[in-house]
Amino acid sequence: MLAEDFNLPKQTHEIFSIMARGNFISSNGTKEGMNRLYDIINNPDNFDRLQAYFNIIRYNIERGNNYFYFSKLHEPNSELEKKLERFERYIDIIDLFASMDNKITIGSRFRPGEIAEECNANVRLKQKLQKIPLYRSETLHNKVREICDLMSRDSYLELEDEKTESYKVLDSYTYLLDVINSIAIYEDTGNNDNAQGLIYN
Repeated sequence: MLAEDFNLPKQTHEIFSIMARGNFISSNGTKEGMNRLYDIINNPDNFDRLQAYFNIIRYNIERGNNYFYFSKLHEPNSELEKKLERFERYIDIIDLFASMDNKITIGSRFRPGEIAEECNANVRLKQKLQKIPLYRSETLHNKVREICDLMSRDSYLELEDEKTESYKVLDSYTYLLDVINSIAIYEDTGNNDNAQGLIYN
């Protein structure tokens, strides 16, 4: 059966290329027409057609709170466990963001320099930033920049202005928070059977 048989929107390839990389399509994203793609998927007729088409190639469209992403049909638990490990790197980042005076939430706008300045003025925050793994930047500012680069690549943040280094928190950030909470549940139970419902992306 051909794609034409599904009467798919012309943006189908664009949608697939984003979500097949493990990225999200958020309603409050603006880069590369992200909000437009969200509206296309969110249309009930389009959603049903896209879902039927992507199911044939073993992908499932998952709907979050103002965002969409792919899950793979019949993904083995071993792959889900690898994803749990990948998301563990975010635990310290989320802890840092939640501990700041101006807490970072959906729709927040900030610059890496602002976070670095607050961390430099607060010993507790500075220690949280310094213990985040995988980063070896010499300055606090560059370390926050690397964190923002990571979160932008994983489509939780969007760089709105390169000149001012202004970032916006996307709706998909909710997914990240949910995953972090699920990791704690997963580790507490130690039961691999529970992993099936924890990580989709």
